[in-house]
Amino acid sequence: MSVIVRSLSRTQMATRRALIDAAVELATEGGYDAVGMRQVAARASVSAATAYQYFTSKDHVLVDALVELVGRTTDSIEARPPKESSSVADRAASVLRRAVREVERAPSLYIALTRAYISGSPDVAHARGALEASTRRWIEAALEGSNVRNQDDVVAVLEAVLFAAMVGLVTGGTAPEDVSGGLDRAVRTVLRK
Repeated sequence: MSVIVRSLSRTQMATRRALIDAAVELATEGGYDAVGMRQVAARASVSAATAYQYFTSKDHVLVDALVELVGRTTDSIEARPPKESSSVADRAASVLRRAVREVERAPSLYIALTRAYISGSPDVAHARGALEASTRRWIEAALEGSNVRNQDDVVAVLEAVLFAAMVGLVTGGTAPEDVSGGLDRAVRTVLRK
């Protein structure tokens, strides 16, 4: 899942990769405030002018990193879908736990990524569709083959709860270790028979 529209040479792809990796490292180490385009460029061993040729702002590079990480999660979930023998609530809870597992491992990174995404900056608008499609695919994978009434409504509610949990991380209202528990409660409430 890529948000780049133009074709890149191998050298350009390597530079873009280095910039994203540098932003992820900085955000993991120090959160959102540790990421700046000059710091990203220095970590990637390129000039700031070069960094700005690929990304217009720190929010832009962080959101492109988020799209990549979410895409990997989606690929993992689709490669190993939940077992059909479990209940639909168990499958949905399992998928969402897997989806947010990295949040608990690297909270500074995911707070920074979410903060960039919800910044409202025009630099991040290009990623909205890709990110929303991924979270929808996670939930749909969990519900596949079930007879959930109003499935579109269930998906919409669970997407909203997931988004609220991530915003809660940014605002300090949700601790990283509480994200999966909150999602689990929501899933079991929405899918209660």
